[in-house]
Amino acid sequence: MGMHGREREERVSSRTDQGAEWDERKREALDYFRTRGLLERAREVLKDLNAAKKNFLIYPSHHEICLESIRRFMASFQEFLRWRNEYPLRIVGEEFFFEERLMARESVLYYPLLRELLEKGVGGLTILAGLEPRELSEFLQILNLGKEEIASRGGLAKLLEEREISHLFIDEPGAWEEKPPRLREMTSAREEYFEAVDVIRELSEQVMHDRRLSVSKANRVVGMILNRVGENRSAVLGLATLKSYDEYTSFHSVNVLILSLALGSMLPLDRNALMILGTGALLHDLGKVTIPQSILVKSGPLTEAEWKLMQEHPVRGADILLAQPGVHPLSVLVAYEHHARYDLNGYPRITGKDSLSLFSRIVELVDVYDAMTTTRPYQDARTPDHAIRILVKEKGKAFDPLLVKIFVDMMGLYPVGTLVRLATGELGVVYEQVEGDAACPRVKIIRDPDGREVEPRIVDVALLKEKLGAGNGEVMTSVKPDKIGVNPLDYLD
Repeated sequence: MGMHGREREERVSSRTDQGAEWDERKREALDYFRTRGLLERAREVLKDLNAAKKNFLIYPSHHEICLESIRRFMASFQEFLRWRNEYPLRIVGEEFFFEERLMARESVLYYPLLRELLEKGVGGLTILAGLEPRELSEFLQILNLGKEEIASRGGLAKLLEEREISHLFIDEPGAWEEKPPRLREMTSAREEYFEAVDVIRELSEQVMHDRRLSVSKANRVVGMILNRVGENRSAVLGLATLKSYDEYTSFHSVNVLILSLALGSMLPLDRNALMILGTGALLHDLGKVTIPQSILVKSGPLTEAEWKLMQEHPVRGADILLAQPGVHPLSVLVAYEHHARYDLNGYPRITGKDSLSLFSRIVELVDVYDAMTTTRPYQDARTPDHAIRILVKEKGKAFDPLLVKIFVDMMGLYPVGTLVRLATGELGVVYEQVEGDAACPRVKIIRDPDGREVEPRIVDVALLKEKLGAGNGEVMTSVKPDKIGVNPLDYLD
């Protein structure tokens, strides 16, 4: 593999300046058309939302005209979901924005809708993948209520919760003009996260169709996330709590990228080394694209033949990357070694050396952590603190002991984004780690002991422990978010 890697590098370095310039111009052209296509889909969604809103005002919700407008909107929204996993519509002043892009024409065409949204307490609207026609119908019926009635019934947000509308969220008026810098940064970081998911999807498609990989796009995503890690490691770690049952491999690859760069940034590695690590982390599971989907999503135990085939994905991934100009040999090695284990008792069997490469040991560790904390067809998600304890138990065998220690120091025993119940009965989300005290993070309280939502406030667990006189006892326990119906990421802004 090393010989092939050197040959590939020599081929890349021999490119002419003219060829490199052409590649860059081609990339810019593709990005332009991709952005243009995304905006066109976004405009269609808003147009159909406006039309459905009007129809629901005139006709009862069960009327065929209303049903047809729901079908039309859902079709537009499904087209949009090929580009993004969520639709963020924002109101700044008296203009619509999609993400950060002004929708000037739509702001004029649909001005009555914009004004009504503001009057009824909506400053932004986010529609998530998974939206059901029922939810949209319920939302439009609520939106067509008079503003006095909406106010008397507790506001739109409360009405959405009562109707169990879980794939549509609203922001208050002015929210996008007055958001503090940390929240603006977090929102932008989320957009970059989903851009990374888009890229890994695209690369997977290229593998499936035996096309050359867009390695430059992968490198750009790695650089983008690396910049985020350098600016605010804690905030970016919160993003790694994003999961997708239906698109495990894509989200998992991006989470492994984030966690690998965060852990790598705790080591004496320069930016070039971190870029190589990041590329290997993002592409580590590309070989799974060649494994039958029936095996990847099987809920029961794999047969011996299926397990043997699954064990081939690191070798297949390395072979795919070896064939791509511009992929560093160490990134290829990550794909090859990420299941080999620290004690070399994993797969594939490693011979001729005593240990895995540093980058492989990093990716192996965070790969297992993210896999354990994600629901899969064959397993329930473990809580983050449970996963951390398993890593500690397996140090020296499956994992590099030093890397485990650094990872625990970085993540804490209760990583950022962990949902916890305090000894007081209150529910909270781990918000920030305290340097030097892995067991006592800062927690944002979100519900009182009776389960009622409260104005969020930050609690220092070390001080709470002292106040309660808990000594060495536990003052909080982790809770599975799906059991409570809470998305911890919503509280990390």
